[in-house]
Amino acid sequence: MKLFVSDLDFTLLGADGTLSSRATRRLNDLIADGLIFTVATARSAPSIRHLLSGVALELPVIELNGAILRDLQSGHILEHYGLGMAAARSINDCFAEQGFAPYVSGLIGDQNPLFVPPLQNTGMQWFYDEKVHYGDPRLKDAPEDPIAANPDMEDVFCFVYLGTKTEIDQIASTVADRIPDVLIVTYANHYAGGWEIVIAAPRANKGHAVQRLLSHLREERAVNIRETTAFGDSSNDLEMLMAADNAVAVANATAAVKAEASAVIGHHKDDAVLDYLEKIHCGR
Repeated sequence: MKLFVSDLDFTLLGADGTLSSRATRRLNDLIADGLIFTVATARSAPSIRHLLSGVALELPVIELNGAILRDLQSGHILEHYGLGMAAARSINDCFAEQGFAPYVSGLIGDQNPLFVPPLQNTGMQWFYDEKVHYGDPRLKDAPEDPIAANPDMEDVFCFVYLGTKTEIDQIASTVADRIPDVLIVTYANHYAGGWEIVIAAPRANKGHAVQRLLSHLREERAVNIRETTAFGDSSNDLEMLMAADNAVAVANATAAVKAEASAVIGHHKDDAVLDYLEKIHCGR
């Protein structure tokens, strides 16, 4: 059996950052015909539900770049990887010392609160406005130190900050020097402009999450996947592409992603992932 896993933004989603009604129908037809499909994204469960509201997703989804494997229907977190509270406090101190206030994604029970700092620039404002648009229930006003102010917080999944490339590089360098055992991903944010940094646990990547998904399918659903195909466009997709049997990059992918891919298909704005899936699954 074959598993297909796709990134969302600039990979599966169209030019306007959504899945069109036609693309939704095409994907649903494939799933109804037996395609084993899910998504792996930097986005959260509420965002996935909003963007793929018409898609009959049956498998768990990979969110927050691999920090969470979640049953989307029940909302239950099946597996997760966080930074640990000690590392989270140290990372939080790095931001504070440089005068930056990041978004903090935490774990309290089965909930994933997102603590919103004072919005210092247009990128940070965009990140907030997008979530308000689809009614993200995770949003919480952040006190000056959201970790210290929430003693019931069990873990921290990631820190997110949007700013200039100079700011992002400065944050990345400081955190890497002080806390070496973390995953730091930086990339251009083409929606907001500027750059974005995500700091998470070393195993909170899409490649590791795909392996956890395969174990879940085998142990909980008696589904043995023999071959995995992954689709991506950016640096946060690299581990997933390296872990897959077939690594597929869209035409708009970065040079590093294309170098890792075994195939390069069309542009995301032309629904190239769906064209590929139909060709592979249906022989169209």
